[in-house]
Amino acid sequence: MRRGDEILLVRQGLPGEEPHWSLPGGLVEEGELVNEGLAREVLEETGVTIVEPARLAFVLQVDNRRSEPLRAGRDEPVGYLATILVLEVHGWRGVVAARDPEGVVSDADFVPLEDAIRRLRSVPWHAFTVRYLEGELVPGSIHLQRWHADGRVETW
Repeated sequence: MRRGDEILLVRQGLPGEEPHWSLPGGLVEEGELVNEGLAREVLEETGVTIVEPARLAFVLQVDNRRSEPLRAGRDEPVGYLATILVLEVHGWRGVVAARDPEGVVSDADFVPLEDAIRRLRSVPWHAFTVRYLEGELVPGSIHLQRWHADGRVETW
């Protein structure tokens, strides 16, 4: 979500984790379409209601063959296949305020683009988001990664 030259970010972290800044978002729940999951997650994390459809920024599919917990130690370590859709939201209403019922999000605010890029750059899984915000990725593009157990990463 953009407001002029600012991007909406949320500060999040589970108890015991170092908080970090991220885009609002989360998992699509059973029975939800992507746009419904996006609207629910944005409302939960930021208090803002999406009123205008989103445009696809990019898709990143990750085939993680490493044994890792999916949710900060709340799951058994496993590999996984994740398809990540990053969307641009063009219209919303409401006042931005963190209100995450799970207590993961502690702050939400619009941040100047350069500051948002700096904050997102410190989070490894936002490398593609940073590239998109810097104009390096074509809107609507698809990117593929395979994370091997030995630490190698293949990117297409």
